[in-house]
Amino acid sequence: MAVLSVREKLAILSDAAKYDASCASSGSAKRDSLRSGGIGSTEGSGICHSYAPDGRCISLLKILLTNFCIYDCSYCINRSSSNVRRARFSVDEVVKLTMDFYRRNYIEGLFLSSGVMRSPDETMGEMVEVARRLRIEEKFGGYIHLKTIPEASAELIGKAGLYADRLSINVELPTDEGVKKLAPEKKPETIRLSMAKLRRKIEEKGEPTLQSRRRERFAPGGQSTQMIV
Repeated sequence: MAVLSVREKLAILSDAAKYDASCASSGSAKRDSLRSGGIGSTEGSGICHSYAPDGRCISLLKILLTNFCIYDCSYCINRSSSNVRRARFSVDEVVKLTMDFYRRNYIEGLFLSSGVMRSPDETMGEMVEVARRLRIEEKFGGYIHLKTIPEASAELIGKAGLYADRLSINVELPTDEGVKKLAPEKKPETIRLSMAKLRRKIEEKGEPTLQSRRRERFAPGGQSTQMIV
């Protein structure tokens, strides 16, 4: 497989992320000053608009960590049997992209999702490491939304909540029958259990502790989901 540049990866993995409804675009008409000799563009790869927990409309770098996936869900463009161009970011590349875009005032945060490569824990572990590096090493104070993987360990999802402002888990489809038919490798009960555990964790951390009388920081923006109808 040919070695891709970061720019090529960004084009592939931002386009692959557009199917996630957790970010809404601004609806602006496409304009690119490169063709006219002016300044500015509305077509930058990976930038979308969403709403922060406090109601502000913010610009996010919206990308997948990878569009490689071990699952073969019929409705997903990135399913294992799909003939799409594949790419994968390293943790270093996502951290650098986020900080570079942030310093240039292109974005105010990161929305990170991913296909599942090799195993849910390996993929979730890399996503958590991106968020950890941004918060701890880069002192990044912007918004972070992580799309979590239901099959990942509770420990990893717990770590994700320490660094992310919002977490989300896809419920996939309206009915269990639909999931079994179109995404047979996924288990609806696992998805529901993971969402319930996350809700309980958010509620638990939202209560002031006896020692400090302060709430612990854990996914303060809560959790969200989406389904295909």
